Amino acid sequence: MSKIGYDQWGMDNSRRAGQWYLTFMGLALCMIGGIFVALMARSYLRAKSMHEWPQLPCLILKSDVEEYGIGGTVESEYRLNILYRYDFQGKSFESNRWSLRGSIPKSNPSAVEEMVQMYPVGTRSLCWVNPLQPSQALLKLDSKAPLYSIWFPGVFVIAGVGMIYSAWRKPKIVRESLN
Repeated sequence: MSKIGYDQWGMDNSRRAGQWYLTFMGLALCMIGGIFVALMARSYLRAKSMHEWPQLPCLILKSDVEEYGIGGTVESEYRLNILYRYDFQGKSFESNRWSLRGSIPKSNPSAVEEMVQMYPVGTRSLCWVNPLQPSQALLKLDSKAPLYSIWFPGVFVIAGVGMIYSAWRKPKIVRESLN
């Protein structure tokens, strides 16, 4: 009882092409959303583990504004140039890391001067030390904020799954005629 140009569910070939298009678009949404979900989950888990590192006192050895530029035509940027010493498990270490990604470059040197004033040379501060790699210490931990916004790329994954489902489900007319 099959008709020419129709498949076993009574759909024409143009509908089949539309199904494949929606499937491709749904898979693309799932893939892109999934990548961002994975990246945000990784950032959150890294920040969560950093918050478990031991917090130790450290001595600020150097704190100043570092100017750097790419070339003569590009404006210079400024960042915190810091060095501090801390003791961990009976050994002395030095670190120059403000955060895991280093000091954030700023176009305004006065913004970096404010950071320098927070860490004057010769003062004590607190740093977090990676117990698995004691030579790695930070003055500022990563934020756990990616957890709060992981839902947004998750919506794209759900939308992609919905597109694929709606593309391949039988049309209501065909479902009713099969019953």
